[in-house]
Amino acid sequence: MDARQIMNVYLIQSTDCLKPYAIQNAIVVARDRNTAIKKFSKELRHNPYGSQSYRPTWFSCRKINTNKPKMLIQYGGDTWQFDEVKYEQE
Repeated sequence: MDARQIMNVYLIQSTDCLKPYAIQNAIVVARDRNTAIKKFSKELRHNPYGSQSYRPTWFSCRKINTNKPKMLIQYGGDTWQFDEVKYEQE
C-alpha cells in the first residue's frame, strides 16, 4: 500500500445559528468523513469559550470535490453557513 494517503476536504457547518463564540463552521482535511467528524468533535469539546458536542442533527458534513471549480462564501450578519456561488449560464 502507498504510504501517501489521499486526503479529502470536508465542510462541516452548524444547521442553526449559534451563540457567540460557539464553533459553527469548519473546513477539515482528512482521509474520510468519519475522521473529519472525529477531529471536529475534538475541537468542539476543547473550545475555550464553552464545551460543545457533535450531533448529526446539529451539524452537516459534506465532502468538497476539489477536482471541480467551486466557490463557497459565508456572509456576515444573521447568516451562519457557507453558500455555494452559482453562476447563471449566459
